[in-house]
Amino acid sequence: MRTLPLAANAYLLDTPQGSLLVDTGIPWESRKLLRLLALTQPAAVLLTHHHLDHVGGAWVLWQKYRMPVYAHPLDIPYISGIRRRPPFPPVPWLGDRIANSAAPVPEEAVTPVEEGSDVMGWKVVHLPGHTAGQIGLLKDRVLIAADALRVGAKGPRVPMPMVNADTVQAKRTVGKIAGLEVREIYVGHGPKTTLEAVIDLARGLGVIARSAS
Repeated sequence: MRTLPLAANAYLLDTPQGSLLVDTGIPWESRKLLRLLALTQPAAVLLTHHHLDHVGGAWVLWQKYRMPVYAHPLDIPYISGIRRRPPFPPVPWLGDRIANSAAPVPEEAVTPVEEGSDVMGWKVVHLPGHTAGQIGLLKDRVLIAADALRVGAKGPRVPMPMVNADTVQAKRTVGKIAGLEVREIYVGHGPKTTLEAVIDLARGLGVIARSAS
């Protein structure tokens, strides 16, 4: 697995079917993204959720390569431009313009995947809260968790409420991750973390029993 240093971490996964790219950065990083992929043409792209810093380069890649694009059905309307993303920053005109500045990927070009779906050997895990349709990927005890967690100097935490569709649900998703059989957890913002650190967070949030291990 290779990490691409974009505004939000993107991941290039080697599979027997070719390289799977997870997320694509913000729109104005598209040239950088193409440079990073100069020696590796992805066979497919999976978008973990619809936010600008994760889908910004998807249209450019789809236009160039016409590869499959995967996303959860609840987030596809935002990715395809059928629905507008909530303003961010929360300033009525400017926030709406920035949040919706990514070129939409045509709805017919996006393949819906849900909990348990197989994408090139990786299992899809639904991780709602940050957005309704946020997904991650799980294989060999490695989880790509997108923005279900932010990782900083003090370890993992839940993203701040202003960037979540449903923070209560986002906290429950931390409990879900704590119950998975994983060893390493890779996120959209920050370095990788461990299951033990997520279990500690989940206990502090009250989303798993304190006796859980």
